[in-house]
Amino acid sequence: ILSAIFVLVIFFSYINCINNNFVYKMASEFIKQISTVLKMLDSLEKEYNLIGYNQTEKKVYYTIVMILDSKDSCNITDVINLSNLSRSTVYKAIKKFEKNKLVQLDQSNYDKREFNLTVLVAA
Repeated sequence: ILSAIFVLVIFFSYINCINNNFVYKMASEFIKQISTVLKMLDSLEKEYNLIGYNQTEKKVYYTIVMILDSKDSCNITDVINLSNLSRSTVYKAIKKFEKNKLVQLDQSNYDKREFNLTVLVAA
């Protein structure tokens, strides 16, 4: 019985070692993937002149891009709802983007109180 218990202890220790190695490899892969994404994001921020903006302003910009990727138009209310930021925070960021020619505001044909957003990309 003792030898059977010993064998089981060795077996479970071996399984635990394999499991820990697997977890380490998964964590290592995760870190590499996150690092790759962050490097890509940094490169995009430099390419599209987003370096000088704070994290909240970048969140507004990325929200606009995500909305435009999923549907044909984006208005300020869409950005407020998806970003969970206040109307004044979103509006200030958008005005800053507009001033720096990163986005364009056009009055909505359907609701004159609303503005549609277009992302501008320098050619």
